[in-house]
Amino acid sequence: MINLKTLNMQTVNIILIAVVVILSGLGNTGIAIAQKQKQPEPEKPLLDDFSPNPLFSKESDPLLPTPPPEGQVLGQSQQQILEPELVKLNAEATGLLAAGNIPGAFELWNRELRIRRYFGLSQEIAALNRIGLIAWNNSQRLYIKFITERLDQIVQKLQTEKSNNFELWQSLGLTFKNVRAKKQALTIYQYLLETANKSQDSLAEEQYFNEIAQIYMMWLDYPNASETYEKLLELQQEIRAIKGDILPPQPQPATPENPNPTPPPSEVRSLQQLAFIYEQIGEYLKAISVKERLAGYYATQQNLLPIPEIKLGIGWNYEKLGQFEQAGATYQEAYSIATSIQQFDNASEALGRLGKLYRSQNQIKTALDIYQAQVLVNQQTNNYYGMMNAYDQIGDIYLSQKAYQSAIAAFQQGLALAQQLKYREDYFVKKIDNVNRQMNR
Repeated sequence: MINLKTLNMQTVNIILIAVVVILSGLGNTGIAIAQKQKQPEPEKPLLDDFSPNPLFSKESDPLLPTPPPEGQVLGQSQQQILEPELVKLNAEATGLLAAGNIPGAFELWNRELRIRRYFGLSQEIAALNRIGLIAWNNSQRLYIKFITERLDQIVQKLQTEKSNNFELWQSLGLTFKNVRAKKQALTIYQYLLETANKSQDSLAEEQYFNEIAQIYMMWLDYPNASETYEKLLELQQEIRAIKGDILPPQPQPATPENPNPTPPPSEVRSLQQLAFIYEQIGEYLKAISVKERLAGYYATQQNLLPIPEIKLGIGWNYEKLGQFEQAGATYQEAYSIATSIQQFDNASEALGRLGKLYRSQNQIKTALDIYQAQVLVNQQTNNYYGMMNAYDQIGDIYLSQKAYQSAIAAFQQGLALAQQLKYREDYFVKKIDNVNRQMNR
């Protein structure tokens, strides 16, 4: 006989187990569904040297779902609608860059550049230039590479079309220059230079020579830079002769009322650059020749202000050549001009170099007189630092001559100034102790 009570209990247990199994299954499924829903979208892989250039992509953009066919540009009304959106895109990218999210920033800029292609070459090149400078200033070699490849594409297009749109070529040259694509920038500016030469446009020639010289300077290619500046100077002198100018206009010095004066004329800038280049490559005689031309130009303009510093540079060049007599004469000239126009800092510098020069030639008495004169010059402007250094030199000279009392007196003067400046006090204390030890031997 079947026990209904037992059977009912077994049935209940079976049902309970089934319910648990079903609920368990549903629970796992629910968790799986929840996990599937919460799973984040896979991140885009970071770009590298092997990635396709994102600027070549033809994919549509949320801002421009249906771009025009290749080679066509958007109408003015469409451009006006899109322009504010591209401005926002640029602002968002700038914010991401400031926050340190470089890939995110350039992903947005890549979108802008792809859309700019449909605004015409002029606007696209301007955007490539702007974003290329950002990439360069943030050491983003990969994005510079992408931008340069797109610029190369544009060059090929213009060459195929035999375009004589010189504004586009100039924009391309500037952009290649800014992203430090030396070869491409030089090629474009050489082409523009030849074109200007054929059309006898001297002012355009001057501009392109200057651009080429700057590119060489960026790459520290001093031999080619000097050759270019020499050609540029010849051209500038020819332009001046044609215009009938005796001399280029005088550059104005900065004053409190006019802190940003008119820059020096182009011919003067070329001379300044040439002098710098010749020093860098050790062509000191050529540097002296160029600086003498500069000094002569300022003297003719009755503008003595820049001359003392130029003369100091010439003296240093003579020293590098081992021509110490000429160096001394030039330093004396610098001192004389500097004092006449109350440039006491340059006057002190000239005396310091003279003193060092005479001391190296073992003309001790002359060197001593010069350093004592340097103290007096620095007193004119209460230049405690300059006086302190002069007393240091005077003390060393007396010490070398075993004139111990005079050496101590000079070092004590230096110490008093050092205490006022709160600088190098221990240095002079040690100097005085050293003299005392030598006296007591």
